[in-house]
Amino acid sequence: MRCFYRDILKTYQRRRLFGLALLLFGQSFIPCNALSSGLLIIYPNVKAPYNKIYRDIIKGIKKSYPGDTQQFQLETDNNNNIIQQQIRQYQPDVLMTLGKLSLEKVRQLDSNLPIVAGAITNTEAPVIGVSMTPDPEVLLTNLLTIAPFIKRVFVVANTGRHQQLARAEAFLARQNKTLQSEEVTSVQQAADKYLKIINQASPFDAIWLMRGTHLNDPSILMLVMEAAWKKKIVVFSSNPTHVKRGVLFSVYPDNFRMGGALGEIARQHENLLTTPSTRLSPLKNVHLIVNERTSKHLGIMPNDIGGLHIHRLL
Repeated sequence: MRCFYRDILKTYQRRRLFGLALLLFGQSFIPCNALSSGLLIIYPNVKAPYNKIYRDIIKGIKKSYPGDTQQFQLETDNNNNIIQQQIRQYQPDVLMTLGKLSLEKVRQLDSNLPIVAGAITNTEAPVIGVSMTPDPEVLLTNLLTIAPFIKRVFVVANTGRHQQLARAEAFLARQNKTLQSEEVTSVQQAADKYLKIINQASPFDAIWLMRGTHLNDPSILMLVMEAAWKKKIVVFSSNPTHVKRGVLFSVYPDNFRMGGALGEIARQHENLLTTPSTRLSPLKNVHLIVNERTSKHLGIMPNDIGGLHIHRLL
């Protein structure tokens, strides 16, 4: 019996020595100046104040990603060879791209490394990551926290927003609320639909202003806001610049926390050989911005609402 265990031990030791030899042999082919990095973050070189967006995202990534990270600032005229050199130098497990240019450049490479994308609104080809477009559920949760009396939400949308609208409709249905949506393909159609909504809406309704090619015309915004003020109808928007124009509230990205979400995605997918065929996840990490004058006009006092975290009050 002792001889049996001794033979097993010798076999185990020989296997360990063989494995170590293979490891050392493989390392001899790695360039002497190569570094080990779990995550390589590629982002564009932009001027202030936009560079702060990327700095905050990267801080969030580094806080949540447990491995080593390196970053490379991409210039507009950089060619693909420069990115390839960075990959050979740092040998990452995952490539993190921030911004549209970074993603386009990396996708041109002949690389099997998984890609995680951030700081983009959308992309035609599937990619895993986080979109800058707020999750409808986040917007609607804030709406029902601020104005729980709302029973119906009106929205005008460009065509091609079926997934976003379906998500919003399902969320409201779970709260025993309804979504009434209209799709348009021109500014004139949008104006007509908003006029119809304004005539139909009551103080128990809300109007959701979505971002879109035909939806943010200044004359349309003025039409909606003037009518909503007179009828005391809640108007909220996906565009935070609308809050200065009288919209009750909107949201904008919490870049640090969004970076944290990107870092967690990178951690989950660093062992995959290819990027999963999936779309960007909607943005859940946001700051809330509220128009104080509009809230008082509507009889809503956000500061008195428990659980509401307002980042800016205009």
